[in-house]
Amino acid sequence: MPLGTSASGFAAEVAAEEVVAKLDYIEDLYRDWNDGGRAGGGAVQRIDAEFDRIRRELGDLPGVVASPARLRTMLRHLTKVLHPGVLNDCFYQPAVAVCAKRAKPLGRPLPMINMCSVCPNARRTAVHLPRLRMARDQAQDALDGSAELPPLQQIALTNHVTDFDQLITELHTDGTPCA
Repeated sequence: MPLGTSASGFAAEVAAEEVVAKLDYIEDLYRDWNDGGRAGGGAVQRIDAEFDRIRRELGDLPGVVASPARLRTMLRHLTKVLHPGVLNDCFYQPAVAVCAKRAKPLGRPLPMINMCSVCPNARRTAVHLPRLRMARDQAQDALDGSAELPPLQQIALTNHVTDFDQLITELHTDGTPCA
């Protein structure tokens, strides 16, 4: 038996549960999108196009319930590239991943706040809003108490707050910032 494995099959059970959890999550993302929920990030067009293809094949219109089993079957392939995150989700494609050089040895993304916000694999939804706001507020609090910080750190914090404001704004239906 390879080192670090168990005859009990526990690792396989955990992996199977992870796939089910990702499928549940991607189904929630699809339903939110199908109901008109907004998304932001570099992967929006790619994932929205895939959701649109699935909706066309299912005939799944807002207010119409498509076959749940068929929907899950059609979404299953996205679980292979989905890496849910705190401030956004990653639909990992190594060829365009900003973290690709560091991620190659691991074969998965390495989330870092400043890289993920601009990565072509990132997709944010309303699920991420509370944590985006919290991160923005923490940066603003640091900036508000920054009178003794060097000017370059103050500029970096100001840019950080501005970046978060932009990420938050793109998730609002009317395009305006929301506190």
